[in-house]
Amino acid sequence: MPKSERTDRTDALKELGAMVTDRREQANLSLDDIYDRTRIRMGYLRGIEEGNYEGFPEPVYIKGFVRTYLRLIGAEDLMDDFMAQLDRLQPRKQEPAGNILGTATAGPRGFKPASHFWLFFVLLLALAGTGGYVWYAWSSGSINNLSVFSMENWHWPLFPTGSGTSEDTPASQDAVLSVSGDVPAAAPVSGDARPEEPKPKPRPSLMIQARGDVWMGVTIGNKSVFNRTLRSGNTVSWDLTAPAQVRLGRPNMANITLNGKNLGLANSRGSKKSETYLYRPDGTWEKVK
Repeated sequence: MPKSERTDRTDALKELGAMVTDRREQANLSLDDIYDRTRIRMGYLRGIEEGNYEGFPEPVYIKGFVRTYLRLIGAEDLMDDFMAQLDRLQPRKQEPAGNILGTATAGPRGFKPASHFWLFFVLLLALAGTGGYVWYAWSSGSINNLSVFSMENWHWPLFPTGSGTSEDTPASQDAVLSVSGDVPAAAPVSGDARPEEPKPKPRPSLMIQARGDVWMGVTIGNKSVFNRTLRSGNTVSWDLTAPAQVRLGRPNMANITLNGKNLGLANSRGSKKSETYLYRPDGTWEKVK
C-alpha cells in the first residue's frame, strides 16, 4: 500500500476514534463501563478510540469489536465510515505450513529427534530374548502343555511346570484361570471435565437511548441524576443502586435497556404525552400513574 494512502487511512481511523470517545463521554460512560458490558479487552477499546490497531487480531474480529462498541454507545451512524476504513486494513500474513509429506519442520532447540535405528534395535532385542526363552523352556521340557486360547469357554490356561508325564495333566487342568461369566465393565474415565461455572448475574443498570430528541428527568433513589433534553442518537446509563423514576417528554422516542435486557420503546404506541416510569434493580418496572 502506498505511504500516502496508509497515512490517509490512519488519520481517518484516528478521527473516527476521537468521535467514539466524544460519544462515550456524552453517554456518561467510562472505558471500564464499556469493558464490563462487552468484555472486549481494555487494550482493544483504547486502540479503537486512538485509531491504533497494532496488535489487534484479523480485521474480521476488529469489525466485530467496533460494531459492538458503537451499538452500546448509540453511535451506529459511524458504522459505515468505520467499516470502509477497516476494509483497507491488510490481513496478517500467515506462516506457510510445512509439507506433511515433504521436509519436516525442525523441533525445539536443545532436543534431537530420536533415531529410528534405536527403536528397531530395542524391539529386535526384546523379540530375540522372548524367542530364546520360549525355545529354552520348550527344549528343557519345563512347558508341559501349551493350550490354545478357547473362544468357546473364555478360558486362558496357565502354563504349569511339571515333569512332562501324563500324571501332570489333572494338575494342569486345575491351574486354569477362568475369565468366563460377568466381567465388570471399566468405569468411564471423566478426564479433565469440569463443571461449568455459573455465569455471573449482570449488574443492575439502566440505559436509555434517544431515537429522537427527548426531554428526560431521572431520579435514582432521592438523587436527581439527569434533567435535560437527550439529543437523538445519544445514550445515557446508570448503575441502579436504588429504584429509578424516569419522566419522559416523548416516551415514543426513548429506548429502554434494564439490566442488559432491551425493553424497547417506553411507549411503543407512539404517544407524545409526558409519562413517568419506575425501574427497579431487580429488573421489574411499571408505569407510574
